[in-house]
Parts: sequence; C-alpha cells; structure tokens
Amino acid sequence: MKIFISHGGEGTDPCVDEALSLIVPELEQRGYDVFTDVEKLRGGDSWNEVLYEEMYLCDAAIVLLGPQTIATSHWVRLESDVLMGRHMVRSLRTVLPGILGTENTGSARDRGFGALLKVQAILCRRKLRPLPADGGVTQFVDWVVAEFASVAEPVDDRPFHDWVKRVSSFLRTSRERNPDTITEAAAFLQCSRGELVHVRAKVGAELFLAHLMLKAAAAAVTGQDTQASLPQAVAALRAGLAGSQLQQLSEELLPSWVDPDTAAHFVQDMTSEAAERRPIVLFQAWDEWTARQHVLRAVDNKPGSFRLGQLPPLDELPQDEGTSVKELLDACLAALRRVFDVPPRMPLNERTVRRGRLPQYLVINAADYPLQDVAQVVNTLHGMFGWLVVIVLVPKDVPGMNELHGLGLTRAASVGLPPEQEQRAYGLKLSLESVVQPAG
Repeated sequence: MKIFISHGGEGTDPCVDEALSLIVPELEQRGYDVFTDVEKLRGGDSWNEVLYEEMYLCDAAIVLLGPQTIATSHWVRLESDVLMGRHMVRSLRTVLPGILGTENTGSARDRGFGALLKVQAILCRRKLRPLPADGGVTQFVDWVVAEFASVAEPVDDRPFHDWVKRVSSFLRTSRERNPDTITEAAAFLQCSRGELVHVRAKVGAELFLAHLMLKAAAAAVTGQDTQASLPQAVAALRAGLAGSQLQQLSEELLPSWVDPDTAAHFVQDMTSEAAERRPIVLFQAWDEWTARQHVLRAVDNKPGSFRLGQLPPLDELPQDEGTSVKELLDACLAALRRVFDVPPRMPLNERTVRRGRLPQYLVINAADYPLQDVAQVVNTLHGMFGWLVVIVLVPKDVPGMNELHGLGLTRAASVGLPPEQEQRAYGLKLSLESVVQPAG
C-alpha cells in the first residue's frame, strides 16, 4: 500500500522534519510504500508528472503543516487540494492532517486549508482514538502510526499480495456496510489484544485481517485449530456481505489450506527450455478436488491462470470392446479437448493444439485404473504434448524408484499428503459451504 506524505521543504519547519523522521520508518516497517520525496519534484507552472501520479495512486495520505509551511508553501496547498478532492469523492479513504508547532488554525484556513481543517475537527471529536489536540510531535506521531495496521508480507511476492488484496476487498465492503463485522470476525479468529489494535486501524486493517483468515485455513487442516475459527469468522461477515459475496470470499480463502512448499511441485515451468521435460506429479491423495486445490495454491488462486481437465468417474465412461489402455487414452483426449479448446470433431494434433501461455494440467486418478495402464497412457500423451502437466492420484502407496523405472516414469515428482489432512480440508470446504448457504 502506498502512503503519500505532503510536507514543506527540509528545514522549513523543524517540528515537521521531526515528525517525518519518526513516521516514515515506522510505516515502512509495517509494510507500506511511503512517498515523501516531493520537494525535488515540484517546479515550474505545473506538477511534475511523477508527483501527480503518486497523489492519484496512493492508498492514504498525510499532510504535515507547520507555521512556515502554512505561510509560504504554495505547493503543499495545491497537494492538499488534490488529496482532499479525492477524499471528497471517496476515491481516497484516508487523509490525516498534522498541524504542528502552532494552535492557530485561522491562518491555515485563510491560506486555503479549510477542507483539511474540517477533517481535523472530525478526527478530534471521534470517540475511538481521537486526534491529539495539543500539537505535540510525539503524541501526533504515536496517533498516526496507530492509524495504520501492519501489512508486512513476503518480499517480492506480488501474486500472493494480489490474492490478499482480493480477500481484503470483501472485508472492506463488509466493514463499510457494518463496521462491527470485521472485529467480530477477528474475535472468532482468536486475535490477541495486539492484533485487535491492527484490526481497528483506519488503514490496512482489512489487509491485516485477510492474512489472518488465510492463515486460519492452514491451521484448520494441520490440526492446529479445532474451533472452526475460519467458518465462524466468515459467518460473522453475513451482516456486511451478500450471499454471492460470501460465496466468492469462501472460494478465495479455501485454497490457502495447502502448504505452499507442497504446492510448488505443481508449478509448470513455462520457459522454452522446459517444454519437453514431460512433467508428471505422482500425488498421494484420494480426490481430484484435492489436486485442483494444490494447483490453485500454486498459482496463488489467481483467476484464469491455468487450464485443468479431469476424467469423469470410471462408471460414467462408455464401455466398449477395446482395451483398458485405449479406453483411458480416449477419456484423457476427451478431457484435453476442453483444456486445449479444440472442437469435438476436430483432430488433436500439432496443428490444432498449441502450447498456450497458461499452464495446462490433466488429472488422472490411478484408483480407477491399473498403474501400468496409466503409465502407458501418460507416456503416450507426453509424446503428443510434452509440456502437459499430468497429475496422477495414487491414493495408497506411491511406487518406489525401481517400479517407476520399469513404468518409464523416472521423471515423476512424488508428493505426499497425509489422509487426515485431506479429510480435514474437505471438512473445511463443507463447513464454508454451509456458512454461505441461505438460512433455512
């Protein structure tokens, strides 16, 4: 999240310089991208393009005013006008004013900071954490920092950050409709007193709670949380979210139960050098749903980021006089038509099937077929489409290296999942589905 701080030039107001030196490192430590280097971007008759862009992309803003800045800074007033303009049309939720070194606000009003003073008055009158009125730098800094929740996350993990933001968008909607909902959700997640401070913050609270909810799914499946905390937290949001929104939120949260290191085995290498490596994952799990969940976690649940096909149950496949290998191969090719977007009557060959930009997967459950038949079909498919990631579910025992060598599958990656975790994950799915269903 981006924070824009408008202030006068260095040395204009010592109290502003002091506040700036204390606020910036605190916010950066909490995970925010803080923009303060405005002085060198001002000049000429119009704002520098970068400065203007920063004001329109920020998620929150702080305007620091000292006596000299109020009296002399044309630029800070213009920046305040832009930021307050965004605030008035609700494209910028938070603008925090800091008038330091003086209690005389009349001059600020005369210089054109009237809209900012109205925000200051509202913040001074609020019941929960009002803005300190005495103008002290230390008290003001403590108040500002408390307005921002900790949103730190893995460095350079943009896909995961986007996932968290999607979850937080639902929490923001819920909070705007009913402010009590996210604090109730946090209570069900057994937040500590320190964590509740972040949940009640003005900026970043939804991102902070989104991290906790994603973490809760993993805790439920590993057995660390036996209180059904996540379903209860989602249920607490009913007063702020419509049924379809609860459904979408649950779908966003669910794949986070998968261990990210395990999910890494399901990531397809899209480089040209890896195109002919014939990727295969032998996955010790029972259900195709579980395989799909691991692929979703591998791509950070990004919508439309992969294509996956799976076979219908064996008893739903047409039976003919052919061999079991041919039946399985035909079923796989039928599933791949949907993965590759090939019409039913068009042949599957190098002219009609091309390696797309998105990872492409096929799931085969070896519980339905002899493993030697599965291996023969997988090798045939990889002879046709060498980039295709084939996930073979092996519910009981993953073959040893000698058996894999005999099957021609020595390139396979073996991934195990304790059956009790798969069962808990499915139970979490059912619990979330029961929460989002209409009452009665």
